[in-house]
Amino acid sequence: MKDLQAEWSALLFDALAASGVTDLVISPGSRSTPFVLAALAQPRLRCAEVIDERSAGFYALGLAKAYDRPTALLCTSGSAGAHYFPAVIEAQASHTPLVVLTADRPLELQGCAAPQTIDQVKLFSGFVRGFFELGDPQADVAGWRGARRTIAQAVLRARWPEPGPVHLNLRARKPLEPRPAATDTERSLALAIRAARATPLVETYPAKAMPSDDGLEALAGRLARAERPLFVCGPGPLSQTHARGAIAALASHSGAVVLAEAGSQLRFGGCGDADCFEALLSSEQFRARATPDLVLQLGAPATSTALERWLDSEAKGAERWVAAPHGWNDPDSRATGVVFGALADIAAGLSQRPSGRSGSSWPRLWREAETIAEQALDEITDTPELSEPAAVRTTVRSLAPGEILMIGNSLPIREVDLTCPGHFANCLVLTQRGANGIDGLISGAAGAAASGRRVTLLLGDVSLLHDMGGLLTAARTRAALTVVVLQNHGGRLFEDLPLSAAGVGDAMAYFTTPHVIQFGPAAELYGLAYRRCTTVEALQQALREARDEPRPMLIEAVVPDRGLSSFREALAARLSPSLASRWP
Repeated sequence: MKDLQAEWSALLFDALAASGVTDLVISPGSRSTPFVLAALAQPRLRCAEVIDERSAGFYALGLAKAYDRPTALLCTSGSAGAHYFPAVIEAQASHTPLVVLTADRPLELQGCAAPQTIDQVKLFSGFVRGFFELGDPQADVAGWRGARRTIAQAVLRARWPEPGPVHLNLRARKPLEPRPAATDTERSLALAIRAARATPLVETYPAKAMPSDDGLEALAGRLARAERPLFVCGPGPLSQTHARGAIAALASHSGAVVLAEAGSQLRFGGCGDADCFEALLSSEQFRARATPDLVLQLGAPATSTALERWLDSEAKGAERWVAAPHGWNDPDSRATGVVFGALADIAAGLSQRPSGRSGSSWPRLWREAETIAEQALDEITDTPELSEPAAVRTTVRSLAPGEILMIGNSLPIREVDLTCPGHFANCLVLTQRGANGIDGLISGAAGAAASGRRVTLLLGDVSLLHDMGGLLTAARTRAALTVVVLQNHGGRLFEDLPLSAAGVGDAMAYFTTPHVIQFGPAAELYGLAYRRCTTVEALQQALREARDEPRPMLIEAVVPDRGLSSFREALAARLSPSLASRWP
């Protein structure tokens, strides 16, 4: 029947919107034609077009992270869906809800060399929470009801019980373009499908998982006996901001010290006791004096290598516990117990149980050391030259309350943790620390900015090169987005790893990947505003100008090639004597 495909497509995207999806990211292609037209005609869907599927996947990921609700993707058949795979992997690992819709060809075209046709069944394997095959368009009421229910199931599965990506495969048979009904039978069919669409879609009410009373009792008992409890807070979703008050209250109640990484949503919310812990742990004297007897990891594992190295050496005798809403967050297999549930619920439940450590001197030790570390950081970075730490600190300080700082992996996330105390900003923080890759950072930031919040992305030059096509996505989004790239001519993270001391010689270039690229021509090519900065004053001015610029701006902060290694050495030389004289 001529209009069955169009009416079927309208039914599917009506159900998608009724299931709570508000944003759809579309990459163009022929086989997806009826689905694109149905989506564009659906008034409850906001549609964005991103040419490259790889960039589109991360754009949708950033949007889903910013909104903390499912975002949908739609592409054509063949290899197009495979370009979503990196974003699907990150969504799976970071518990980010995505609904991936791939158009497909009918079954009779499979396995016979038909163009743009591959086996798309379970394309993403175990990286999705569920796979749903919609099959060919159905011409009966039972088929319509089943398709609508399947859409509702898929969206629910993306949100609950463990958020993540789901995959729906949508088959389309030619003609793909809509054609008016020409017969009474076709007109009757169209009316019947529209009547089915008008029927209210099933509503879902997922259960809320509360932490186990037994788990809370066991952890509360251990906290009550601890003399030096330590809370370690790794990267978390924006929704983790809701736990700030409960975690701060629990720390006060139990006498715990809170070490909050930048990506935890807790550092820039004022929960941390020692935001400069990366710097403090460079001192042998302080590491030995500040050893905890209990470590409670809140959420994902920490990014900080220095922190994990310390916990595995001087602090290896401390009992380890984990509290997290999802996943098995114990890569070292050291945990004594794992308590599952929302962090706010766990913290509130623990605060209601007895504790005898409130007001102890343990937090005071860390806060006094924090004052010393901040002073050392200020002294070293207070120069007109644009060092890497100075560029990071200047960028973070430029953020207004409620804005989003998105931090790239490799060095930038570690530099924010090392150099930026929580009082620098009152912002939200996005990371891609699920799979910890450098994929799609610009595209993800563009998606987050499309949510309506101003976003500042801080990333390295190799990460930018890895997502150069994301500059086009950012330019087309025309959202409030500033991209600050630390131009140190290569992947300098590897110079901070043991590999640099292993004597690998010329092979080191295969890791640092040095280059001589400047990013001004790329910004011009894609239509972004651009500034190149070599001083702190120039970077401050560029960040101010970015706020008034209607286009996204790319700021190239040119810093010394091996600046971070030199900075760490200078910081340790300045800090260690001060800490040693305070605690000999």
